[in-house]
Amino acid sequence: MIGFDRPVRPHWIYESLLLAKPGQEIAELNEPFEQIARELTGKEGKRKVRTVLFRCFLRDEQNKARVRENLVMKDLSIKHGLAFMKPVYLFYLVARTDVLKKISEHIFRLYDYGSEIKMSFLKSKMVDSFGERDVVTRSAGAFIQTLEHFGIVEKADGKLILKNRLMVNEEQAGVILQLFALEILRSPQISLNHLPGAIFNFFDLPDLKMVAQKHNGDWWEYQHRMADDYLIINL
Repeated sequence: MIGFDRPVRPHWIYESLLLAKPGQEIAELNEPFEQIARELTGKEGKRKVRTVLFRCFLRDEQNKARVRENLVMKDLSIKHGLAFMKPVYLFYLVARTDVLKKISEHIFRLYDYGSEIKMSFLKSKMVDSFGERDVVTRSAGAFIQTLEHFGIVEKADGKLILKNRLMVNEEQAGVILQLFALEILRSPQISLNHLPGAIFNFFDLPDLKMVAQKHNGDWWEYQHRMADDYLIINL
């Protein structure tokens, strides 16, 4: 299991994407990232954050020394800006990182919004289910801090509170669903009634069937069948 060693902030993702060029050597971004992650001190901490962020958002899966050629997340960031992209970044980070999906499954099994997250309990449940104590517990702590940076978790009176979902408007929902097909499933068909809770429970989504119907023939083809509602997205 690949770990998630350090928390990530939304603006680090945004600024890294704007700097990256398709096919560029990843190592060329190491020094600029030092200035992006201004909140961090220490080379080791910056290196670990850089590894997590670059692996998820920039690195070519076939050639790990280079930036991927298809930088769809950069194109979206240039078009929409940081505020719009914030929930999109969290969606992408969780959906592409197996350990974060596993932690999210436990968060939503154990806690409701408005309740306190007890880190020692969460970590023990993670270890019970998945083993690999060091990777799992370190990743859980880093992810909860990441959720703080995204505004989902809040520290109050020394407690960690699962505060609220991120609001997602119609256009953001459209981007997320298209990325889910294009980048995560790598399949043109999405079932609206079976979206994975470990990924989508972080968001306060609009009525997806309404969005699907409204943009039928534009963003996708919408199909209503007896057992489900589907989007067919042009990959």
